[in-house]
Amino acid sequence: MAECRHARPQEREQTHQLWRKVFGDEPQAQEAFYGLCAPQGPLVLVEEGQVESMLVLTPVSLACPAAAPCQGTYLYALATNPHSRGKGYAAQLMDAAAQWTADQGMDFVCTVPAAPSLFQFFGKNSFEPAFYHLRTPLPAPQEGPWQELTPQEYVALREELLGGIPHIVHTPGQAAFEGQLHGTLYRLDLTHGPGCAVVEDWGKFHIVKELLCLPGDEEEGGRRVAHLCHGPGELRTPAGRAEGAPFGAIRWLTEPPALWQQTRRGYLGLALD
Repeated sequence: MAECRHARPQEREQTHQLWRKVFGDEPQAQEAFYGLCAPQGPLVLVEEGQVESMLVLTPVSLACPAAAPCQGTYLYALATNPHSRGKGYAAQLMDAAAQWTADQGMDFVCTVPAAPSLFQFFGKNSFEPAFYHLRTPLPAPQEGPWQELTPQEYVALREELLGGIPHIVHTPGQAAFEGQLHGTLYRLDLTHGPGCAVVEDWGKFHIVKELLCLPGDEEEGGRRVAHLCHGPGELRTPAGRAEGAPFGAIRWLTEPPALWQQTRRGYLGLALD
């Protein structure tokens, strides 16, 4: 009979192998994630002593204007052994993740599906599209002042820039994880005030995980962050439901704030991929 629970120390090697098999990351990178973002380790589905499916939950909050912050978890690294797919293990494990989150007195689980086609899969498991953004090619570059930020500095500036819209609040540990892999955390000094950006360098291609700035600085910010990329890439910026593409999904475990019930959308930005 399948059992869902946090992995035991002797099962860590199995979770290392499953994560690496599905996503390609070495155990050192996995342990870095646990240390920064999820010290309780992975949640697993075990059957007859074998880890068949796993995921990791890392704490986040959702800031919504005129309401107290909602607490929740970000579901990451959902993986099932290839030979065990189609048995409903991932759905069982997501239900267990939601139950664990609710048992901690928290309000929601959110995630970023790895591909647009997976929104339907998550929809069958009580998630709904909730976080939107735009993806565009990097514009022509423009030089200007910038500085690298610590994770704590980045999170603080990010909160200043996102204060007026519903959004997921990331921890310094999650921002640090972005920086430890391929990313760099930047502050940009723009016409109307500071902006911030996370740039991932994938060699011949760059991904600006998020660019945040004050109204009126969007074009300048895009050009300035393009200069930091030194090559082609993709720019991700916040967007509403009408003009943006769905990026993240949420499963509410308690009653959402009134503003969320009216708009049913917010901003997530940093995907821990």
